[in-house]
Amino acid sequence: LKLEHCLGNSVAENMAIRSRRIACAYRDFCRAVQTTFAADRFAQQQLRLETARTLRKHVYQMSEDALVADLKSGTDMIRYEIIQASLNPETQNYRAHINQDHISKGRVLDLLGPDEVLKQKP
Repeated sequence: LKLEHCLGNSVAENMAIRSRRIACAYRDFCRAVQTTFAADRFAQQQLRLETARTLRKHVYQMSEDALVADLKSGTDMIRYEIIQASLNPETQNYRAHINQDHISKGRVLDLLGPDEVLKQKP
């Protein structure tokens, strides 16, 4: 019988996960979140809280290796595939914040200007 069935989901979700590997993977995830969403504290908080809640919820359903792999996958997605942008109020244009992590992954970043985007639409 799984512990969460005995204790109920709300109790299982509030339990601490005692795994150094998961803790290290979660810490790396939090660093990626902090870097990618540097200007958006609310997004940082929500990602950390929801990820921790989901980890606790699935700690008895998934192996430690699977949890670490999921965290690493999420970390890579946040670190390499999300590009933040900020609005320049004077020009009403957005500025993309690209860092070395985006470039080092080796994927091509295809940034089009507004005129080029309109030309591509059918």
